[in-house]
Amino acid sequence: LDKSKIKKILVIKFGGIGDILLTTPVLPNLKTAFPDAEINFLTLRHSRDILIDNPYLTRAFTYDPAEDKSWCLIKNIRQQKYDLIIDLFGNPRTAFITFMSGARYRFGFKFRLRDYAYNIKVMGRGGEVHNVDFNLDALRALEIPVVSKKLFLPVNIVHREFADEFIRSNNLDSKKIIGISKTGGWESKRYKPDDYIELINRLNETYDVNFILIWGNQKERENCEYIKSRITKGNAYLIPDSPIRYLGAIISKCDMVIGNDSGPLHIAVAMGVPTLGIYGPTNPNLQGPYGDNNLSIVNEKLDCLYCNLLVCPIGNICMTKLSKDKIIDKVKELIRINGIELS
Repeated sequence: LDKSKIKKILVIKFGGIGDILLTTPVLPNLKTAFPDAEINFLTLRHSRDILIDNPYLTRAFTYDPAEDKSWCLIKNIRQQKYDLIIDLFGNPRTAFITFMSGARYRFGFKFRLRDYAYNIKVMGRGGEVHNVDFNLDALRALEIPVVSKKLFLPVNIVHREFADEFIRSNNLDSKKIIGISKTGGWESKRYKPDDYIELINRLNETYDVNFILIWGNQKERENCEYIKSRITKGNAYLIPDSPIRYLGAIISKCDMVIGNDSGPLHIAVAMGVPTLGIYGPTNPNLQGPYGDNNLSIVNEKLDCLYCNLLVCPIGNICMTKLSKDKIIDKVKELIRINGIELS
């Protein structure tokens, strides 16, 4: 890799909110290594908001497989004349796009039937390291120093004023705030509403705090309304409908966040909020809240953990049988390691 020839870079990563957030540590390191280069990012349309106003990027492009034609995308990328393309997704489509790009340097992982597309490649450590470090392995293979591992979500004054108004209108700033994220792409990843009710009521016995309930779709909103209606102290509040960066601003007001494996959990990490993840079918060692100040909990008694099944054939017991006492012990540990003062 002749770094003096790198003037234009494209990073490719498709996926959900969490997937893209776990990729953001790559960008400041690239910018440090190539301060004068144009750095662009290609992702799916629904994840673009994560990248808007990112100071390490020149532009964020989107692709929708349901609407956009691959050949149009390839034509556009070839016209851009990239010097370096880093394919962090590595599915057959992104491999072919990279291969057809005309870029001088094409990086990717050695996935079966796809490594033909790359002239710089490395064995991926998927299943061995956290996704953040998996993504950063691309830089290590390119001999680019890793000087930052922080997740990043750009939030500006408009988003913060939105969050301030929500906090002020509900008088939430009178106490510390715990965020509860009921979101999750699969039902098997979601801690159940009745379990959250019991957990919040148990936490209310020890801590004088307010809770904000985080939802994404209509089903999750209904779950949160149900949870709110059964909190004995009446100190749980639903967030308003909040696009990604507005949600980030609201989450930044929390003193900690507890939730399922989902995008908002990683948003909390990006906003610097101490985070406790509740995991079962997915592995927190690979997709958990990243960083030494965050924790995860699983039902360690089970031998079916990390099954990655969207539908559980045995009743989702990794969630339903997870001890509330152990979750509360993890909350206390999170408080201790972060020096959080809850009244």
